[in-house]
Amino acid sequence: MDMEQNNNRGFIPNFCDVTTVFMLVLLVELLALLLALAPSGSYGFLDRLAFISLFAQWLALLNASLLCLLKGWLNQQSVKVTSSVTLTLLLLVTLSFSLTVLYLGESLGLLSAQSSRDYYYFLLRVMAISSIIYAVILRYFYVQMQWRDNLQAQSHAQIQALKARIRPHFLFNSMNTIACLVHIDANRAEQAIEDLSDLFRASLREETSHSMGEELELTRSYVGIEQLRLDQRLQIEWDLDQAVMSIEVPTLCLQPLVENAIYHGVEPMPEGGRVKISAQVDNNRLCLSVSNPVYQNCDMSRHKGNHMAQANIKTRLALMYGDEAEFLILAEPTQYTVSIGIPIKT
Repeated sequence: MDMEQNNNRGFIPNFCDVTTVFMLVLLVELLALLLALAPSGSYGFLDRLAFISLFAQWLALLNASLLCLLKGWLNQQSVKVTSSVTLTLLLLVTLSFSLTVLYLGESLGLLSAQSSRDYYYFLLRVMAISSIIYAVILRYFYVQMQWRDNLQAQSHAQIQALKARIRPHFLFNSMNTIACLVHIDANRAEQAIEDLSDLFRASLREETSHSMGEELELTRSYVGIEQLRLDQRLQIEWDLDQAVMSIEVPTLCLQPLVENAIYHGVEPMPEGGRVKISAQVDNNRLCLSVSNPVYQNCDMSRHKGNHMAQANIKTRLALMYGDEAEFLILAEPTQYTVSIGIPIKT
């Protein structure tokens, strides 16, 4: 179903965006400079550059305006329809604009031709060059769309892999804890079953993102079960800014870090330890951090899963936010901290 939707989705970028238009103007000017370098008749370089720049910039802005108006409709069509219609419209605009330039230029005495053959030659050159440029640009837009779709598919697959990665030992230990509590404290056993159900229900969802509040509830469910198992050995310190609750974040960006902190940091320590979970807003960025104590005599083989989960989250953040995402690890002799920084979408 997803592949079918991708095949029926257009690929025209947003030419209503100021940044896109600026890049278009810059690229057109570079193209005008390239064309002006080719000698042509008795005109000098600056004359050729001025004419080509004026002609190309106006033509580019007209085409950009047309695509801005039709972007919504074009991107609802199939790739073949979008390509055919877009190429046809761009060529029609080019032909109309070229004829207008010739008519006004001759009427105002700005252009002079020895015969009508010069006009036909001008139109032929303009249409040929435009056809090649438009075809290359459309192909580039299509390849960009495929690249983005591949990144999204890879990110989605990695999220699903992370969800399926909940360790069997966690499930077995949780069920053993619940079995013991049934005869001791039925209410706590019932709460543990509810927390476990919430955790696995969340792991079966297909969404790649949700609110920070939902991520924290998922983390609390996990912590609740682990506190039943580790009892007083596990202490949790929450440092939460209420402003973060509605911020959209990648699914399972915090819970696996807390799981690692408990499994690799607190559980090996006979006396237990404290895990600090922080979620703050700073300079229009969401800052998350998880800190845990370091047990000096821990088995280093336990840290393999730690690195796998961290690499998974780091890759997903890079796919979703690019260079704007931060993933930092501060490994000190007695403290291990993982920090995440992501931009807040407005």
